[in-house]
Amino acid sequence: MEQVGRNSKGHFINFNGTAGVWRKECILDAGNWEGDTLTEDLDLSYRAQLKNWKFKYLEEVETPAELPVIISAARSQQFRWNKGGAENFQKMAWRVFKSHDISFKTKVHSFLHLLNSTMFLSIFLVAVLSIPMLYIKNEYAHLKMYFFVMSFFVISTIIFFICYWFTYKSIYGGGFKRFLKYSAMFFTFFSVAMGFSLHNSIAVLEGHFGKKSEFIRTPKFNISDLKESWKGNKYISKNISPNVIIEGILMLYFAFGMYSAFIVGDQGGDFGLFPFHLMLFLGFGFVFFKSLTSKV
Repeated sequence: MEQVGRNSKGHFINFNGTAGVWRKECILDAGNWEGDTLTEDLDLSYRAQLKNWKFKYLEEVETPAELPVIISAARSQQFRWNKGGAENFQKMAWRVFKSHDISFKTKVHSFLHLLNSTMFLSIFLVAVLSIPMLYIKNEYAHLKMYFFVMSFFVISTIIFFICYWFTYKSIYGGGFKRFLKYSAMFFTFFSVAMGFSLHNSIAVLEGHFGKKSEFIRTPKFNISDLKESWKGNKYISKNISPNVIIEGILMLYFAFGMYSAFIVGDQGGDFGLFPFHLMLFLGFGFVFFKSLTSKV
């Protein structure tokens, strides 16, 4: 959805390794591949477009690809993508800003594109602060107005939901049953995405502060059927990150947030943040338990 939208309006997009074709002349003219970021395809894409090369996203072309089948593979992929995005913001933002060959609107889109992984910092910060906010809101009545104003930002989630619904509908068709299926999928996706917010925030901070790390390739398992087993694959890491323990603690923290909805205030509770805390509880719980069980 994002790539098609940007490309249709002539804004910058990024090649990704799943499917695409480069002209050799374009790669060389842009300065060839550089290995100073973890997402070298994003880096080269921006350098090529700053050289006035045009990309074309062919929405109708489909290619088979393997998604991560275990959580450790997803974690390494997410870490690389989000850290690389932050590294590319540091590397490319000033070049985009200085360019005289692109419009102001394209510059704005490029800045937001390069910063898209940084949204996880906001998600994680808002999530952690949401429980103290719940208590402050109900202890200090004169501050309630500010919380009602801030609730306006919930609209961004609604916009997100609607945009992806139109994308889903264009591929699979509409109808009430498909809408229900989509809603369940969106709830699951949003929950798991928030469950990765700690992991991805660490990656983003490392990227912005210039901490270098090795390129960890997303392992492939050649799984083509749900019945096939990935157990015993040599790519599986047996190490458990200390961050997994923190994710388990955060799962309990947001369980406390759900409990708090029943006890705060003097009006029989406050359930405005309950769905948010439920998704965070499920998301961090999923990431925590999957990270433990994928090691056995």
